[in-house]
Amino acid sequence: MIRIALAGYGTVGQGVMDLFHKRKEAIEQRLGKQVDLPYVLVRDTSKPRDIDLQGAILTSDVRRILDDETVQIVMEATGDIDLGYRLMKEALEKKKHVITANKSVLSLHFEELSEKAREHGVYLLYEASVGGGTPLIKPLQDLSLHGEIRSLRGLLSGSCNYVLTKLREESISYEEVVEEATELGFLEADPIDDVGGFDTRRKLRILATLAFQGKTEEADISLEGITELKQEDISRLGERGYAVRLLAQAKREGQRVQASVHPVALPKASFLGAMDGAENGVEFFGENFIKVSFQGSGAGRYPTAHAMLSDLEDALFELRRKDLVAKKEPLHHEPFNEETRFYIRSAEPLTLPVEEKWGENIWLTAPIEYLQVKSMLPPGAVAIPIEK
Repeated sequence: MIRIALAGYGTVGQGVMDLFHKRKEAIEQRLGKQVDLPYVLVRDTSKPRDIDLQGAILTSDVRRILDDETVQIVMEATGDIDLGYRLMKEALEKKKHVITANKSVLSLHFEELSEKAREHGVYLLYEASVGGGTPLIKPLQDLSLHGEIRSLRGLLSGSCNYVLTKLREESISYEEVVEEATELGFLEADPIDDVGGFDTRRKLRILATLAFQGKTEEADISLEGITELKQEDISRLGERGYAVRLLAQAKREGQRVQASVHPVALPKASFLGAMDGAENGVEFFGENFIKVSFQGSGAGRYPTAHAMLSDLEDALFELRRKDLVAKKEPLHHEPFNEETRFYIRSAEPLTLPVEEKWGENIWLTAPIEYLQVKSMLPPGAVAIPIEK
């Protein structure tokens, strides 16, 4: 029998429990062994639970999971940085496979935890931490075997994509959309982690590190969220055939890497521009392939839980390589600085090269570098790069 412990019983944890018991019989038939989920780690064991625990024991004692030698796999969905890190680190040291959706812990301790997994010959699997219900990690690892990955770009926040889609489709303010998205569960009560771009930056840090086989940290990634955008920005660009997206992108030339997270106006007909609602999507560009694209659900209980169950099955059937990052190349990170036209909203006069005026206080610049635009923007102005 293989025994599994689940840490965390919030939105994702409950989804994991539900899907585990729905798929348990099929997994056992394929595996030829019984699988059991005897423990669920929670903060408060007296809190009412919505889903049948199927006989699992609720515990608030992390030692019960870590010190039980019969527990071979830990599924971590706590959402807690300190507890998540301590639990994952010690579980790996005790030669337990770890499956996690905790992007915050991974971003802070990715190399350390990956090394722990390699050192002790176990899996550290984290598909759910980056793409939600969109498989990205496994395809990225497979693509890297077929040649160098040169660049990647994508939408990594289903929550932000939902907000930006609503702003384009409806005459509604940014504040109203954020309130609605919070009520629907797409955003947390304090939404700044998502709308400020911090959540997306963590995901890009992980993807870029894997893609380029060398360490990219959060501090290496230029960051700008969507908090300064207004409905008029989205609608004006929409009228001209563009969809504003919070774009995560990274590219490598030799040992030089540029990475950024910021709003970009993409053609509506493009792969990422056409992606509406709470969807994620990523494009990879490589040495021996022109482009490979992935798209799927980016937010919610079941998309994330499904990704964790997929990782669980990979661990059970030993379908993944344990040494996921074989090389650690030294990389030189530079500020993101591509040249393009910009949409500018500014109540103050501009010193930037203007190509066209789109309305009161609205301009289209001539092609200009990103860093130059940012250095010359008047206070309170908004600049959105436009892709052809």
